[in-house]
Amino acid sequence: MRHATRNSEVSSVWPAGLGRALARRVLLAGLAAAFGLEPLPGCAHDIGLVKPPIEVPDVTVVSADGVSAPLSDLLRGRVTAIQLMFSKCKSICPIEAATLARVQEALEAVRDNSTDNIQLLSLSIDPATDTPEVLKAWLERFGAQRGWTAAAPAEADLGRVRAFFDRASALGEDHSTVISLVDRNGRLVWRSLELPPPDEVARLLVQLQRAGAASPQTPGQQ
Repeated sequence: MRHATRNSEVSSVWPAGLGRALARRVLLAGLAAAFGLEPLPGCAHDIGLVKPPIEVPDVTVVSADGVSAPLSDLLRGRVTAIQLMFSKCKSICPIEAATLARVQEALEAVRDNSTDNIQLLSLSIDPATDTPEVLKAWLERFGAQRGWTAAAPAEADLGRVRAFFDRASALGEDHSTVISLVDRNGRLVWRSLELPPPDEVARLLVQLQRAGAASPQTPGQQ
């Protein structure tokens, strides 16, 4: 991965019309993550280590390159951070993409072969709109480099994708804002807090890749 997105570019993704209430919720989520506070009780059981790891569903996706393939093929052999999105979203999705852009920067700062088989995946939940051309434009908008890709499921598989990756949002959004970490065997091993700190996501990805293990350590463990 190459360093690409400057802080000024990332900051510009905050929509001018984003309501103060949403901005406040985002700030509170960030503070909660920074100080290790507990997530809201309704989603507490969905945060952190997934044990035992769960294989991702056997669904078909179409990538930004126009290639149709099983999602497992896209994931296998790489440690992957997956974030749900849709290109028409004007509120939280650009903020989520900015998070991945900063994860990309943090991985670039590592500068060793521990990042060679790490990838970021923007996974659309609007396959009717998010064609390969639209997904490619989304990636370009946020400075995606090699190792950050996007894909959309087949319409018939959308329900299974949402059932597996989506969770109720404490921020009032209609889709999850967590980042799901998948190991090199295509198994879900970790769910982050909503809008997690980018450096923490990068650290967990590198740890998974270096260890070649099924799951990272709990944040704070050495």
